[in-house]
Amino acid sequence: MGKKSEIDTKKILSSFGRISKQWGLGESSGKVWGFLLFKSMPITQKQIEEGTNYSRGLVSRSLKKLRELDIISITKKGNEFYYSTNASLIKGFNKVTKNFLEMEIKPLIESLSKNLNEVKDVTFKKNIRRMINEYKKLNLGILVFSKTMGSLALLDIENLTEITKKYSKKEKGGE
Repeated sequence: MGKKSEIDTKKILSSFGRISKQWGLGESSGKVWGFLLFKSMPITQKQIEEGTNYSRGLVSRSLKKLRELDIISITKKGNEFYYSTNASLIKGFNKVTKNFLEMEIKPLIESLSKNLNEVKDVTFKKNIRRMINEYKKLNLGILVFSKTMGSLALLDIENLTEITKKYSKKEKGGE
């Protein structure tokens, strides 16, 4: 039996892709970003294709999306383009959550609000108002989450570990 790698990169990249998909980035873009984070040095599109087992077209579309979010940077050396991440996992995830708000949540709130006056059915109108309020709360929750993540990025791991332990005790009913 062959020696198993200490870190199952394939499994981690798949997980990274699924998480990114849930936040509107897309699974392939998330997996490409995860691969760039693992490499932590500029690499070519061909290397990304080989590392993710994605086609040239899929990698190209993923890189375009990551560039639009300003999560990666591109440098040219000779005839070759090199891609690298220019945001930590937390900073990049903040950009993804802010994009999710701008592209998904805010347009939905605006659409529901804009069409509210056209609704004649009182019960339906009440339900739409309730939905608008819920989406506004979700919007606020994601903003708070994003700010919290930004603050966590500034903490060193020892402080973060201590805060996590204290919070876990409170959740379990201790302290």
